[in-house]
Amino acid sequence: MMNRLPVQRCQYCGCEDIGLSWQHGETLVTFKRHGLLDNRLRYLICRRCGAVLYQRVAEPHKFPPVG
Repeated sequence: MMNRLPVQRCQYCGCEDIGLSWQHGETLVTFKRHGLLDNRLRYLICRRCGAVLYQRVAEPHKFPPVG
């Protein structure tokens, strides 16, 4: 995902065992109202308690600038 994780430890249980996960299907993020151009979501998950610790789109450069 990145060289340095934005989350080092679970804020809920204190565990440092963090896993990377992807979400597909119904939760695709798009910048077109009715378009097919979409972006999958990436998650950092605590492998002990299952909490979602961080989420981001996989390819943020695809989104147009505002303004």
